[in-house]
Amino acid sequence: MNTPTSMIADQTSDSRKKKTVGRRILRILLVLIILLVLVVGSGMLYQALASANDASAYHAPSKLIDVGGYRLHIHCTGTGNPTVILDADNGGSSLDWSTVQPAVATFARVCSYDRAGYGWSDSGLRPRTSGRIVSELHTLLLKAGIPGPYVLVGHSFGGLNMRLYAYTYPHEVAGLVLVDSSHENDPTAQVAIQNGQQQLSTCQQFAPFGVVRLFGFLNQFVAQYPAPVQSVVKAHFYQTRFCGTWYDESAAWNESTSQVRTARVQHSLGHLPLVVIIHGKDLDASWQALQKDLASLSSNSTYLIATHSGHSIMFDQADLVVTAIKRLVTAN
Repeated sequence: MNTPTSMIADQTSDSRKKKTVGRRILRILLVLIILLVLVVGSGMLYQALASANDASAYHAPSKLIDVGGYRLHIHCTGTGNPTVILDADNGGSSLDWSTVQPAVATFARVCSYDRAGYGWSDSGLRPRTSGRIVSELHTLLLKAGIPGPYVLVGHSFGGLNMRLYAYTYPHEVAGLVLVDSSHENDPTAQVAIQNGQQQLSTCQQFAPFGVVRLFGFLNQFVAQYPAPVQSVVKAHFYQTRFCGTWYDESAAWNESTSQVRTARVQHSLGHLPLVVIIHGKDLDASWQALQKDLASLSSNSTYLIATHSGHSIMFDQADLVVTAIKRLVTAN
């Protein structure tokens, strides 16, 4: 039989046990928090040190120009007039043209550049629309002392940008080469972008903690580049800002395509020399129709199929891109 005294003793014992269990849980939580802080802190330190090491190991080959509070890297080689300007796809940089540029430099002045947030360039203002990109490029060329006329060359998303440049500054443009260019009315592009947004968002969130770098999540993209530039491309891809920049450009896709649609209605390419190059591997009818539509934008166009190429024609058949550029340079 429990007496009042024994009941009080039992309650006291239960209370002590609860307090002991509570203290243990708090200790465990505290240890877990400390471990989490150490892991996160170590990851951030690893990412910061590795990024700093990459930056010191791979210096910009050319100058960085202030375009309004941030700097863009532009790399020019060769001599002559008109000047060839190269723009890459989403996630790409001046290194996308590492095979094409040296060949073009033998007969023309040619400049590749890094859009804001890529390569050696500083991060830029948002939103990362084609309109903003074109404005930045125009300012860059002006401040770098690179006068027109220009033969503009754009791959994929870079093609969309270069078309908008030609619409916006027609008197500066002597020719246009579209290399498997994006099209503003491509329904599959929007689906692909939406599918990739979550991956880019995850990459953006984990990059500051070294997770993306540590597990080599971007190595598959690095492997698409020519071997001589893979090490520096890898260094650029694993910079903290890289995935964020790619995400920002993708997030602005609808606005960018809207800007190009509007410009297309308001302006015409007329008789501007235009070369449209499309990939030949696994070529589907819908993509071919979109590219033929691009070729119809000028009454002076040439339509070429890179039969041995996938989307990255500047790697798979660089000679075809170089020949197309030379045709327009010679015509001017």
